[in-house]
Amino acid sequence: MSVTEKAQELGSALRETEEATILRAAEMNLDNDPESLKLITEFQKSFQQIQNARNAGENINSEELEAFNELQEKVNVDKNIQAYFAAQQRFNQLLQQVNNIINQVLRGEACSPDCCDSCSGCS
Repeated sequence: MSVTEKAQELGSALRETEEATILRAAEMNLDNDPESLKLITEFQKSFQQIQNARNAGENINSEELEAFNELQEKVNVDKNIQAYFAAQQRFNQLLQQVNNIINQVLRGEACSPDCCDSCSGCS
């Protein structure tokens, strides 16, 4: 079996995880709530504008910061957005764990099923 076939197999296995299922459900809930979707879009746009201004060495005025902080507060209490962020974080942790195991194997420190609970790649 080729490396790309193994990668496809891994992708399929990841798609079937609980973390991926929860993330897809959270994405659907977010997509089906126009208010939450609008809010997260506005937040991401505002965040990007502030980040671009900072990277360009520009000052951000207090009105822009206040508007951003208000958006952030709304995002922090929106249940759909928070569920999406939490699901995304759990899935990213799973991907990081998989990446750690791949890196461990590449270094020649193979992870066996007998020691998997205690190895650094799996924890």
